[in-house]
Amino acid sequence: MSTPNKDKPDFDEEFNQAVTQWREQHKLREDDAVLLLVELFRVHQHHWDVLRRREMPSFEQFRNDISLLGNSAKTFQQQVSLLIETLKKLPPAPPTENVTLTAAILAVIVGLLGGYLIGRAWP
Repeated sequence: MSTPNKDKPDFDEEFNQAVTQWREQHKLREDDAVLLLVELFRVHQHHWDVLRRREMPSFEQFRNDISLLGNSAKTFQQQVSLLIETLKKLPPAPPTENVTLTAAILAVIVGLLGGYLIGRAWP
Protein backbone atom coordinates (compact mmCIF):
# COMPACT_ATOMS: atom_id res chain seq x y z
CA MET A 1 0.00 0.00 0.00
CA SER A 2 2.98 2.31 -0.10
CA THR A 3 2.81 5.11 -2.60
CA PRO A 4 5.50 5.54 -5.21
CA ASN A 5 8.16 8.18 -4.68
CA LYS A 6 6.79 10.41 -7.43
CA ASP A 7 3.50 10.77 -5.52
CA LYS A 8 5.27 11.84 -2.30
CA PRO A 9 6.32 15.49 -2.05
CA ASP A 10 10.07 16.11 -2.14
CA PHE A 11 10.60 18.47 0.77
CA ASP A 12 14.37 18.58 0.34
CA GLU A 13 14.03 19.80 -3.23
CA GLU A 14 11.40 22.37 -2.22
CA PHE A 15 13.69 23.57 0.58
CA ASN A 16 16.65 23.86 -1.80
CA GLN A 17 14.57 25.88 -4.25
CA ALA A 18 13.30 28.15 -1.46
CA VAL A 19 16.86 28.75 -0.18
CA THR A 20 18.12 29.45 -3.71
CA GLN A 21 15.29 31.89 -4.35
CA TRP A 22 15.85 33.58 -0.98
CA ARG A 23 19.61 33.80 -1.62
CA GLU A 24 19.04 35.38 -5.05
CA GLN A 25 16.45 37.76 -3.65
CA HIS A 26 18.82 39.01 -0.95
CA LYS A 27 21.94 38.74 -3.15
CA LEU A 28 23.85 36.45 -0.79
CA ARG A 29 27.04 34.69 -1.84
CA GLU A 30 27.41 30.93 -1.70
CA ASP A 31 29.77 31.11 1.30
CA ASP A 32 27.74 33.61 3.33
CA ALA A 33 27.41 32.93 7.08
CA VAL A 34 23.63 32.80 6.90
CA LEU A 35 23.76 30.00 4.35
CA LEU A 36 26.23 28.14 6.56
CA LEU A 37 23.75 28.45 9.44
CA VAL A 38 21.00 27.10 7.20
CA GLU A 39 23.23 24.14 6.30
CA LEU A 40 23.99 23.58 9.99
CA PHE A 41 20.26 23.62 10.70
CA ARG A 42 19.72 20.96 8.01
CA VAL A 43 22.39 18.75 9.63
CA HIS A 44 20.71 19.23 12.99
CA GLN A 45 17.26 18.47 11.55
CA HIS A 46 18.52 15.31 9.81
CA HIS A 47 20.10 14.13 13.07
CA TRP A 48 16.85 14.58 15.01
CA ASP A 49 14.80 12.93 12.27
CA VAL A 50 17.03 9.84 12.47
CA LEU A 51 16.70 9.76 16.28
CA ARG A 52 12.93 10.18 16.11
CA ARG A 53 12.59 7.35 13.59
CA ARG A 54 14.75 5.11 15.75
CA GLU A 55 12.67 5.80 18.87
CA MET A 56 9.26 5.74 17.20
CA PRO A 57 9.01 3.00 14.59
CA SER A 58 6.61 3.51 11.74
CA PHE A 59 3.27 1.76 11.65
CA GLU A 60 4.39 -0.21 8.61
CA GLN A 61 5.76 -2.86 10.97
CA PHE A 62 2.37 -3.18 12.63
CA ARG A 63 0.16 -2.87 9.54
CA ASN A 64 -0.83 -6.57 9.52
CA ASP A 65 -1.58 -6.57 13.24
CA ILE A 66 -3.66 -3.41 12.92
CA SER A 67 -5.68 -4.82 10.01
CA LEU A 68 -6.24 -8.10 11.90
CA LEU A 69 -7.36 -6.13 14.95
CA GLY A 70 -9.77 -4.12 12.80
CA ASN A 71 -11.20 -7.29 11.25
CA SER A 72 -11.54 -8.90 14.69
CA ALA A 73 -13.37 -5.83 16.02
CA LYS A 74 -15.74 -5.88 13.04
CA THR A 75 -16.46 -9.59 13.52
CA PHE A 76 -17.00 -9.04 17.25
CA GLN A 77 -19.47 -6.22 16.57
CA GLN A 78 -21.41 -8.39 14.11
CA GLN A 79 -21.60 -11.30 16.56
CA VAL A 80 -22.65 -9.05 19.44
CA SER A 81 -25.39 -7.42 17.37
CA LEU A 82 -26.62 -10.90 16.34
CA LEU A 83 -26.63 -11.97 20.01
CA ILE A 84 -28.57 -8.84 21.03
CA GLU A 85 -31.17 -9.44 18.31
CA THR A 86 -31.53 -13.08 19.40
CA LEU A 87 -31.93 -12.08 23.04
CA LYS A 88 -34.59 -9.52 22.09
CA LYS A 89 -36.62 -12.25 20.34
CA LEU A 90 -36.60 -14.59 23.38
CA PRO A 91 -39.69 -14.54 25.61
CA PRO A 92 -39.20 -12.95 29.02
CA ALA A 93 -38.17 -15.27 31.82
CA PRO A 94 -40.93 -16.37 34.21
CA PRO A 95 -40.89 -14.59 37.55
CA THR A 96 -39.02 -16.37 40.30
CA GLU A 97 -41.02 -17.66 43.23
CA ASN A 98 -40.47 -15.80 46.47
CA VAL A 99 -41.15 -16.75 50.06
CA THR A 100 -44.38 -15.17 51.23
CA LEU A 101 -44.37 -12.80 54.18
CA THR A 102 -46.60 -15.14 56.20
CA ALA A 103 -44.23 -18.09 55.71
CA ALA A 104 -41.24 -15.96 56.70
CA ILE A 105 -42.92 -14.71 59.89
CA LEU A 106 -43.98 -18.25 60.86
CA ALA A 107 -40.40 -19.51 60.25
CA VAL A 108 -39.01 -16.79 62.52
CA ILE A 109 -41.57 -17.54 65.27
CA VAL A 110 -40.90 -21.29 65.09
CA GLY A 111 -37.13 -20.65 65.17
CA LEU A 112 -37.43 -18.37 68.22
CA LEU A 113 -39.73 -20.80 70.01
CA GLY A 114 -37.41 -23.72 69.23
CA GLY A 115 -34.40 -21.75 70.47
CA TYR A 116 -36.20 -20.78 73.64
CA LEU A 117 -37.25 -24.35 74.37
CA ILE A 118 -33.76 -25.70 73.67
CA GLY A 119 -32.30 -23.02 75.94
CA ARG A 120 -34.69 -23.87 78.77
CA ALA A 121 -34.11 -27.62 78.43
CA TRP A 122 -30.33 -27.37 78.33
CA PRO A 123 -28.86 -27.49 81.81
